[in-house]
Amino acid sequence: MSDRLLVNAVGAVIEIDASQRDEDFRARAAAAWTDARYEGDRVADAVAVVPADTEDAAALSALSTDVTIKALAHRRHDPIWMLHAAGLATDDGRVVVLSAASGTGKTTAARHLSKRYAYVSDETIGIDDTGRVVPYRKPLSIIEQDAVPKAQVALSSIGGAHPLPDELRVAKIVVIDRSPEGPEAPEIEPLDIADALALLGPQTSYLSDGPVPLQRIAALLEATGGAVRLRYREVTGIDGIIDDLLDVEPAPIPSIVTRTAPVVETSVADAYRRAETVDELVLDGRIAVLRRTPTGGQVHVLDGIGPTIWTAAAGGSALAQLVDAVVSAHGEPADGDPVTIVQTAVQVLIADGILLPPTQP
Repeated sequence: MSDRLLVNAVGAVIEIDASQRDEDFRARAAAAWTDARYEGDRVADAVAVVPADTEDAAALSALSTDVTIKALAHRRHDPIWMLHAAGLATDDGRVVVLSAASGTGKTTAARHLSKRYAYVSDETIGIDDTGRVVPYRKPLSIIEQDAVPKAQVALSSIGGAHPLPDELRVAKIVVIDRSPEGPEAPEIEPLDIADALALLGPQTSYLSDGPVPLQRIAALLEATGGAVRLRYREVTGIDGIIDDLLDVEPAPIPSIVTRTAPVVETSVADAYRRAETVDELVLDGRIAVLRRTPTGGQVHVLDGIGPTIWTAAAGGSALAQLVDAVVSAHGEPADGDPVTIVQTAVQVLIADGILLPPTQP
């Protein structure tokens, strides 16, 4: 058996180099990754090397993480939304995307739903700007014993035999919320774009690195009827809801319209200015702003007087100008001094890193 194998991970071809391991380990790795095996003639985009001095189960678990990290890093600047999520597909390629933080039910949901649908991923779903889904059929990470690394198991080896359609298209994006205290009968609720961005942003890899990411995500959400949140206690109760969510024809993705306020330089010495941001999205009464952070990016949803302050600060404005803009847009406050109210809101925006204080002389 070869000591190297190629796998398809979110559209990147990753070479697994197990040349430092014995034949038994290489066979176990090949079996675990059989559903993601790449059979084409592309040169590998990156190499994941399995070290020689790690116990087999730990090495297989670490390999899953290493492949994922290398694949996401390779695609970080591509126009593709890489969402931490599970995915299941119908026979004709409609995909339901189930997003949640690690350890909150994605793998369990993928394993359960794969009895009726094709397995797309339990880790990361890639969605391009046309709505096409890029699979990542990594091994399932399954807890078999406490205090040991999760077992890496190919879904096809434990009953997930539905073939993957050649063409995959996103049908619905779901934020799953599984909890022992959740409702006995699963509940589903629509999410507006601002709330969806606040929940999905932290589950997006390299959010700040693609072009106009908020606007691209909003276009995908609009085409799929908006994201929803699914609350449940037991995964066995969600089948009917998933069936209904997939019983739709995916709509065309609308063209992305870049909407940013022009930034005009000002000579006002005591002006508050916007901090550098990656993207913004104007919503009904709110504005979503994405700023770059050391760990990727953070979405801030401005509401109340926040959008007015953000808009007025595009070219730099003194506090008095910000107060005038707020009063003009919202009227005099029923209670409190408008200067104090605006100043408090400004300090919150500064603390959040999306507004800059006046430059000190």
